[in-house]
Amino acid sequence: MSKKKIAIERVKTAASHKPKRVYADVLRSLSKVLKINRNVTSPIWYSGHPERETWGDWSIRVTIWNIFKGSGGEHFYNDLRLLCFQSDLIMLQEALLSHRSMDELSLDGFLGVHGCSYERADKLRDGVMTLARMRPEHVPKRILCKYPEPVLKTPKAALVTQYSLGNGQTLTVVNLHATLIRTIKRAQEELEHLMERLPASEGPMIFAGDFNTFTPRYFRAVASTLEKLGLEYVRIPNDPRRAVDHLDQLFVRGLVVESVEVDTRIHSSDHFPIRATLRVLPTV
Repeated sequence: MSKKKIAIERVKTAASHKPKRVYADVLRSLSKVLKINRNVTSPIWYSGHPERETWGDWSIRVTIWNIFKGSGGEHFYNDLRLLCFQSDLIMLQEALLSHRSMDELSLDGFLGVHGCSYERADKLRDGVMTLARMRPEHVPKRILCKYPEPVLKTPKAALVTQYSLGNGQTLTVVNLHATLIRTIKRAQEELEHLMERLPASEGPMIFAGDFNTFTPRYFRAVASTLEKLGLEYVRIPNDPRRAVDHLDQLFVRGLVVESVEVDTRIHSSDHFPIRATLRVLPTV
């Protein structure tokens, strides 16, 4: 079998095993956001305790995963435990949480930081969450995207956390869930709005999450905008995702990519996780 046919079979297999969004679940979720609180007083929640204050001269195992609001139930929790065991830094999108469920997600050795997009009428908060084995060096920052979703006007958000690497450098981590429905121009404006509000830093950076890049044109626009920060796109060899599923991406600066893959073992969300092992470039 040729390499092209093998790649096609990998995409077909991945697509056939990936759960689909159930129409009834989508309607129930939409009914909860007809009335939301966009002006949350304290948009950052914390939970858990990290095992380290700083990071040493080791590789960093990173996972990026849109968790589909935890709709996978017990399968989701089992998958998350597995990914935590294999990761040092986990960047989650569509993290719909209460204080109690956030405590359940923050496993031993991890500090969880949740950046709220909005609060629903049932007091659950939707947003992005970053779990790390190290403590943030500075206070995390939640940045709302420039444009909310049309019709329901639900905002999306990015969460910025920074960690000491123990060598005088600071690692900046930007966890983004981009707006789903917008023009390419607005996708670029959304990123520029975010970039203008990032903490000043020329050190290593991880910029990742769900960019909702449904087409090659959307992706090229996103990649060219992030190049202004010196960020490079991390290409995934033999990516098994369909072209329309290339929504989750990883960009890095000042880091060497030792490995990267799409983890097709995980079936409790309609997104597969991206797993990468990164090493900080030595200082000159």
